[in-house]
Amino acid sequence: MTPAQTTRALTTDGSPNYVLDVKKILAGMAEPRLAYQPVVDLDRGVVVGYEALARFGSGHRTPGAWFAAADGIGRLAELESLLLQQALDSRTALPPDCWLSINVSPKLLLGGPVWSTLTAAGDLTGVVLELTEHQHVDNLSRLRRRLDTVREAGGLLALDDVGAGWSGLRQVVELRPEIVKIDRSLVARLHEDPARMAVAELLSAFTERVGGALLAEGVEQLDELSTLLSLDVHLGQGYLLGRPQFGWAQVPPEAATMLATRSRAERQVGSLVVAVPAAPNVAAVGFLADHLPDVALLVDSSHAVESMWLRNTAGTGPSGWTRPVTSIPTATTLRAALCRGMERPERYRLDPLICTQPDGSVAGVVTIDALVTALV
Repeated sequence: MTPAQTTRALTTDGSPNYVLDVKKILAGMAEPRLAYQPVVDLDRGVVVGYEALARFGSGHRTPGAWFAAADGIGRLAELESLLLQQALDSRTALPPDCWLSINVSPKLLLGGPVWSTLTAAGDLTGVVLELTEHQHVDNLSRLRRRLDTVREAGGLLALDDVGAGWSGLRQVVELRPEIVKIDRSLVARLHEDPARMAVAELLSAFTERVGGALLAEGVEQLDELSTLLSLDVHLGQGYLLGRPQFGWAQVPPEAATMLATRSRAERQVGSLVVAVPAAPNVAAVGFLADHLPDVALLVDSSHAVESMWLRNTAGTGPSGWTRPVTSIPTATTLRAALCRGMERPERYRLDPLICTQPDGSVAGVVTIDALVTALV
């Protein structure tokens, strides 16, 4: 059904007159509302952005019929411009460290009231323009120049529904969006379909290769979320992660618990490193400080670590043991570090792990107790 046919169908037989509604809105006699759906950083389990979504009528319904009516009478650009201005004005209430995603039809960026509203806004820092229309855009080079202007003003670009309609790999390559939104049809039942998993994995790698981040839309099940985490998809949006609200929603408890558990496991050991003293030999350990340390590193003349000294905490004197060392990079995840520790012979299994910086220098040690505590 075309937009014009939709408009005619909705204005007969007592059905809602969406054309009249649109005219009232554009005349200032009625006003749509904006709902905001959170976008979640899946690595940290926190909201990093919100998508502004138009809602119309007393029931605050989704905008499809109103957009179709506006398109049918040639006033879609005016309606989108009004909603764009409303979203831009709402930035003053946006929570800290969050961006606002605003839907825009790409063709309307090429000129007219939408482009005028956008340029009049000045600073677009914290604004993500989300291109939504599932129609071919003939003049991609002109659109790219428009988007360059948006970026110069501080704005970013998201490409919606990649994998369906107009948004495809060519558009990703040509427009280089900062955020690529994988279509919800590819996210639904993701965990049950190896083909969907392969597409998500491919899009994630491809998007990162061209300098963007993949955002999974329509996440509604914990199994879908778990699969996205295993595929290293970094951003998510959907009912499981927060429904659209007339306010600033946070991550629901069930999803927050899964993300927090995963986040703890993926943290790096650098966050748990404790500095310990170094000594040239066991005899020198007793002179390191007023109180005998629990752990000391025994180093050679070039300060390379040869072994580790552990104090006998059960004894009363300054006794201890010399132990072999196990070194891991500070970038090692908590889970991987604990596994590495448990792989050692039983008598050394609970010894601290030495953590090294990227340049090879020693940052300190991390204890098995600290790893277990951080993971539970």
